[in-house]
Amino acid sequence: MDDFMFSLLIMLSLLSVAAYLLSLYRKYRLRHYSVPVRDPTKGHRFYMVDMFTAMTYCNVEECRLIHGAQCDTCGICVDDHNMKTANKKISCKVASSKNSVMTHHWVRGNLPACSECAVCEEECGVVLALIDLRCAWCKRTVHDDCAPKTVTCDLGTYQNFIVPPNCIEVKWVGVKGTRQRHQIVKNVCRPKIEKWTPLIVIANRKSGSNEGELLLRHFRDILNPAQVIDIQDVSPENALEWCNLLPDVTFRLLVCGGDGTIGWVLTAIEKLKLQNPPRLCILPLGTGNDLSRVLGWGEGYTGDVDVKEILNNVIKAHAVQLDRWTVDIRHEKHFGFARPSKTFIMNNYLSIGVDALVTLNFHKQRESWPSLFAHRIINKFCYFTYGTKDVLERECKHLEKKLKVELDGRQILLPALEGVVVLNISSWGGGCQPWGDASEEEGLSQPCYDDGVLEVMGLFSSFHIAQLQIGLATPLRLGQAKTVKISLQGSNAPMQVDGEPWEQHPAEIYVTHRGQAAMMALGIDGAGAGTSVG
Repeated sequence: MDDFMFSLLIMLSLLSVAAYLLSLYRKYRLRHYSVPVRDPTKGHRFYMVDMFTAMTYCNVEECRLIHGAQCDTCGICVDDHNMKTANKKISCKVASSKNSVMTHHWVRGNLPACSECAVCEEECGVVLALIDLRCAWCKRTVHDDCAPKTVTCDLGTYQNFIVPPNCIEVKWVGVKGTRQRHQIVKNVCRPKIEKWTPLIVIANRKSGSNEGELLLRHFRDILNPAQVIDIQDVSPENALEWCNLLPDVTFRLLVCGGDGTIGWVLTAIEKLKLQNPPRLCILPLGTGNDLSRVLGWGEGYTGDVDVKEILNNVIKAHAVQLDRWTVDIRHEKHFGFARPSKTFIMNNYLSIGVDALVTLNFHKQRESWPSLFAHRIINKFCYFTYGTKDVLERECKHLEKKLKVELDGRQILLPALEGVVVLNISSWGGGCQPWGDASEEEGLSQPCYDDGVLEVMGLFSSFHIAQLQIGLATPLRLGQAKTVKISLQGSNAPMQVDGEPWEQHPAEIYVTHRGQAAMMALGIDGAGAGTSVG
């Protein structure tokens, strides 16, 4: 009997150890991310060109091209039927290489206008034929005869942003549940480049009206293709694995998207608890882009994008900190039961009432007709339409009777209003500066995105919003606080956090400071710039 009990105890101990190891493995799998590398055997990354605007020749047949295909990574151009041949005969710019020295990757012909040979400094690419060479990395151009005189590549003007392929070691891994395999970055060594601050680009190819796809192409042409991440295929967590591969290097992260995408990436950075988190830069796409405006990155890009100008802006940007806030929503109990509590992260602002109602109506229509809302002008027109509609209907009338607002524990007496807005940044509603000059009232300070203080204001109506947008009205400043509590009682009201709207049931809403995120800012914004930290 004693032997049986001893064996049973041993078995139970082994099972508990196995369960513990299994839980550790599952946690590891949940935390395990990797930087993907495109399989080089797939050849070039071609996209179709309806009409070449400059004189262009096929890199396979050397004939003149009117339309055809171009590789967005190395830049070769071919006729439609020559893509397979090009994949076999012409090598593309690779993400990883085993060479000990970084060498040029020459691409023949189709040089930019007014090209100059990097060796003899004479003009090259002037003959109407597929002649002379261009490096896909440093972008230098040379005559065919001069190419042997220059072998080593220094990666060109933007070398500080590029991870050289000879510094990257890759490995093959299997895809779970399939027989397929793909490459990931295994190790990265630091190159001998002074002030090296590599850049990771995150974009969604489906953003806007093809703007995301164009940006991905432009950045693959300049950077290592492994540094350019399409979040339609790869999560931000995988892109951020670069920071774990080189923990002693401070990366810069360029997020191409709207405020929603920026919030998503900031949450991913916080979740991973990186030893050396990247500093986030913004290339604004979409409609609102309030955070981008405050940090000096502009209101949004449409059409052709000058990637060199963007990279130059990243060089000029300085480091700042952005406050982030936790929004806890605790619902009222009915018959002893309550809806589950919800938690959101706020970077820009939240609102209850008429402002959120316009956003909610727009959001519902965009979900019904997504293709209709692909252009910024159409989006702004729809916002204007819903705002005008609410001027007549006034669905949020007498909101003050349903709300109780407390700033740092002090209850605020609310006048007749239709909305309450809590601001972390000075820009709101697609570029409006609603808080205005705080010196007009005693006890209030200028809004800053890094001071740990929120601004709370009221809205009288949709018409009041329109007046604020064009500067014909003054804001209803309710106060500033480090913590905000809003109690919604009686019935539902529309609510939104950073542009994500919903119909909110009666609840208590707590807004508290969560921490700060490392950002990059351009210039000085007098209406809400924080203090530079580097």
